[in-house]
Amino acid sequence: MGRWQGPGGYAHVLRVGLPLLAGMAAITVMELTDRLFLGWYSQDALAAVIPSGCTFYLLTCFFLGTVSYVGVLIAQNVGAGRPGAIGAVLWQGIAFSLLSVFPLCALALAAGPIFALMDHPPEVQRLEAVYFRVLMFGAGFAVLETCLAAFYSGRGLTRTVMLVNCGGMLLNVPLDYLLIFGRWGLPPLGTAGSALATAASWAVMAVIFAGRIFTRENQRRFGVFGDWRPNGPLFFKLVRLGAPGGAQIFLDVFAAAFFIALTGRIGKAELTATSLVFAANSPAFVPLLGLSSGLAVVVGQAMGAGRPQVARRAAGSALRLMAVYIAVTATLFLTLPEWIAGLFGPRDDSPDFAAAVALCRPLFAWMALLGCMDIVTKTAFGVLRGAGDTRFLMLSAGVLSFSVLVVPASVALLWYHAGLLVLWEFFVLYTGMFAGVLWMRYRSGVWERLRLVEPAAAVASPPGGYDA
Repeated sequence: MGRWQGPGGYAHVLRVGLPLLAGMAAITVMELTDRLFLGWYSQDALAAVIPSGCTFYLLTCFFLGTVSYVGVLIAQNVGAGRPGAIGAVLWQGIAFSLLSVFPLCALALAAGPIFALMDHPPEVQRLEAVYFRVLMFGAGFAVLETCLAAFYSGRGLTRTVMLVNCGGMLLNVPLDYLLIFGRWGLPPLGTAGSALATAASWAVMAVIFAGRIFTRENQRRFGVFGDWRPNGPLFFKLVRLGAPGGAQIFLDVFAAAFFIALTGRIGKAELTATSLVFAANSPAFVPLLGLSSGLAVVVGQAMGAGRPQVARRAAGSALRLMAVYIAVTATLFLTLPEWIAGLFGPRDDSPDFAAAVALCRPLFAWMALLGCMDIVTKTAFGVLRGAGDTRFLMLSAGVLSFSVLVVPASVALLWYHAGLLVLWEFFVLYTGMFAGVLWMRYRSGVWERLRLVEPAAAVASPPGGYDA
């Protein structure tokens, strides 16, 4: 029972992380619905949506990762007993969100050249560009929604984030069906319809968060109206600390997107098999992000209060909780690979899809191993990010992604004509080395000496949130 109770115990991590996990699960349902409906719509649509979706996330994750650091700064101010500083932090995140719209829309206009570089089949390439372009035009809402959600997650009030994400899911699923297949008099839009449904859900979630945040009570307690003016030092602090974390996520996603693109150069069946295995892994991968985000909040509050021992205890609790979850999903991957792959198949019998399914069994085995590695990665990531050790995250991701995956896998494919399993071996090697490097950094204790926020004169209670 000792591990359950007290700051940093299972109960503490679950109280903060479980609603974020549930919120991430809602986002996973949105993504999974996209994949399932598009797989039923056509194999080309399924083959297009994973590389296109990965490319979208690749080119937006820097902005999402940077603005999500608003939550860490809020958590540290909570731990330091400075609730009055929260409004100013939030507004710098809003300013960053609004500025991000310009580069995101510029990237949307470059959809054609981006996917031409991947050299996928022409029809798949066209659908990739359509899906990507629509998502990018709506990505500003995703960045703003992430910033506004940090007002709650940073204070440990993650249930609100969960409820809003679930609301977005309940809107997205029927919209997906209506817009992809064309119902109620609407034309079938396929990949464009899926992207439109997702963008609409982001916009609605942002509006809901804004309506809950900007109230008189929150102005009294957190200064959510009074601190809207530009604050250069605070804005640059957000960028200085958040941008390396955003860059690390960019490099990590770049490695995955580049890997998927390489499999597409082998053949359509190889691309489809890799795409559907990654899609099936979303229910395993995304909830780990939720627990990792919750861990970052707990660590941020503990570090703001000058209690790194609580952060270490929380890391151990999160690691064990993630291990239990991955044990279940890995078992499913190893025992039911063909059945899981078949969920993404088109409604009619397709020899091409059958060829892709035939490749999936060893890929699901590799994915089960990757899940075990992700336990370590997401635990260390949550601790280092919550403590502010983001520059190390960026540098380690940059060095390893290029030296272990991008360059050697490219050489193996383009010069030695390596097959699908060889490319997956490079991806597993990269993931394992990244997990090892982050774990060694965590064990070194360097992060324990970092201080992002000066504590108030006195903090009367242990780290915790403030009621909304």
